[in-house]
Amino acid sequence: MKTKLFSFVLVALMTLASVSASAQKDTLRILAIGNSFSWNAVEQNLHGIADADGKCAIIGNMYIGGCSLERHFQNSSTDAKAYSYRKINAYGVKTVQGGWSISQALADEKWDVVTFQQASHFSGKSETYEPYLSSLIQYVKARAPQAKLYFHQTWAYAATSGHKAFPDYNSNQENMYNLIMFASGKACREHYLTIIPAGTAIQNIRGSFVGDKVTVPDGFHLNELGRYTAACTWYETLWGKKVVGNSFAPQYITAEEREAAQKAAHAAVRKPYKVSDI
Repeated sequence: MKTKLFSFVLVALMTLASVSASAQKDTLRILAIGNSFSWNAVEQNLHGIADADGKCAIIGNMYIGGCSLERHFQNSSTDAKAYSYRKINAYGVKTVQGGWSISQALADEKWDVVTFQQASHFSGKSETYEPYLSSLIQYVKARAPQAKLYFHQTWAYAATSGHKAFPDYNSNQENMYNLIMFASGKACREHYLTIIPAGTAIQNIRGSFVGDKVTVPDGFHLNELGRYTAACTWYETLWGKKVVGNSFAPQYITAEEREAAQKAAHAAVRKPYKVSDI
């Protein structure tokens, strides 16, 4: 009896190890070097969307509020332990640790994806991207040569936003959007980065019945529906799987809103720099 029990336990353990190894192999490991806009895009819904489609993800976000490419570059140069490292493991459990450096985060996992982004207030100002983006790319390539590099395209502010930088764009959402498209497109062309077109997805859904109601009252951070739209865009971009029809959605959005968000994201991935009618 003991021999049979031991054999059963051994087989069970071997099976679990095999399943675990398979899951590890199929897991997509994603690290965002970002700020509150990457927090909006990846921390609430991306893991759930992937899981609903049978995909496994480990998601890291190197967070400093309002952090620009210049500041990320300075932090990388000094190996500053200035970040909140926010990590969602393969089971969807989130941990937050302060005092991390970019080099520590890059060494924490064998990342498949590393993303960059500009601070929202500089996102439509192409002249603010360099030489910082070039240096950050070199820094990441030296430490995570296996990773594919992406650029997270951020979104224009709500038309009523009171952000202090909005006047730099004539307090005009369309003008800000167009300048973000120019700057993000230029960065991706010059560095052979793949775009994650969250900015276009947000603009797409604003053209639907939803209207300009995808931000919280500050007019630049996303609300539940906006965050879901951004996460849908990340999912379809990174996995190459059509997000339309995905069953996951946060409880506070309606079925109609979920469909609009998914369609907005899908259209953005197809046309990253142009607003689509959804």
